[in-house]
Amino acid sequence: MADDATGSSAVLSIQGEQQQETGRVRASDEDVDLYVDGVSDEVLACRERGRHLFPTIRQAGIHFNGVDRDGMLLRRLVCTCCTLAVKVEKWEGVRAGGRTRFRRVASNLEYRTGNDGEVYLAPSGRGHMTPRQIGDSVASKALAGQTLTALRKAANKAAAEAAAEKAAADKAAAEKAASKASGRSASKPAAKAPVKAAAKAPARSGGAAGKTRTTRARSAKGTG
Repeated sequence: MADDATGSSAVLSIQGEQQQETGRVRASDEDVDLYVDGVSDEVLACRERGRHLFPTIRQAGIHFNGVDRDGMLLRRLVCTCCTLAVKVEKWEGVRAGGRTRFRRVASNLEYRTGNDGEVYLAPSGRGHMTPRQIGDSVASKALAGQTLTALRKAANKAAAEAAAEKAAADKAAAEKAASKASGRSASKPAAKAPVKAAAKAPARSGGAAGKTRTTRARSAKGTG
């Protein structure tokens, strides 16, 4: 019970279905089951989710459906899931900086009856029904007739299959990465050996200077 109370107060929904339950009477499981049997899947989706789905201003645009006694502009939005909840917003316009800035100052929910007579709210006197209770009831009905032993066996089998699929996927990814790396290595050209600069031959000591000395020596010998 302590865990259930903590979970129900952790997230507050826009219609207040998950408010702290101090002083509120919780509906019995039997009453919740009766409610679940009598409403549509769309209503159950909103109930189990703990909130309604209203279009954003980008999706629906913005236009007003009336003006209240205080001069506030009224905007009405219908839940796109259950279609039974209507959010009524109050907007005001404030002149600032040479232009009018609009802001939403309040909102509340109204519930309407569906075309087939369906209603969103549970009958009065049955207590408060939390999203967790709704989900538990839906799950219990979906699993009716199945034993805990069979469910545990099926869950273990599903876990083993998921582990095998993950291992196979990891192996395939590793092989693909290795193949890609090998392909990159094969496509690279072989590195050329560095070319050494040819060593210059040293100048001969008996070059032009040697020839000059020999010529001078012969001249001197002839004149003597």
